[in-house]
Amino acid sequence: MNWNGKDTALFLQQKEYIDTAIVPVVPADFSPAMTQAAEQYEFIQLLVTFLEKQFKGRLLVTPPYAYLPDRDEKVNDAAEWAERLKAAGFKHIFFFTSGSAWRQEEEKTGASVIWVPSVPLGDMEDTVKYSLIENQAKQIVNIIVQKWQESAS
Repeated sequence: MNWNGKDTALFLQQKEYIDTAIVPVVPADFSPAMTQAAEQYEFIQLLVTFLEKQFKGRLLVTPPYAYLPDRDEKVNDAAEWAERLKAAGFKHIFFFTSGSAWRQEEEKTGASVIWVPSVPLGDMEDTVKYSLIENQAKQIVNIIVQKWQESAS
């Protein structure tokens, strides 16, 4: 399910079946690194869109958490997202990011951080782009299912 009126209304009706939230975590960088930040955003958005289609009815993709890279409070802000999602009834929360520094912060966030190195997609043909995303997503599907199984046992 996506963050839109139709899907969130359905989510509220079927809340007991939807136990997982995916939060795209993307830098909002307006320095000369802006292009790299935008490429990370594009990559992560395509990836979570693919995952949402794979797990439709089991998870909700939230709006992206866009953080300022030089802001010290970004990890605390992410932890607040996780707390609010838990309070809303989500048992599994996945932060998806291409920012490698988030890997060391997983414990502080209160969620599972899935780091995926970003690939610049700008000049790729759509078929190549979607093939790359699909291959990456297949690996992540296994990670998500494994996390679900760990919590069930």
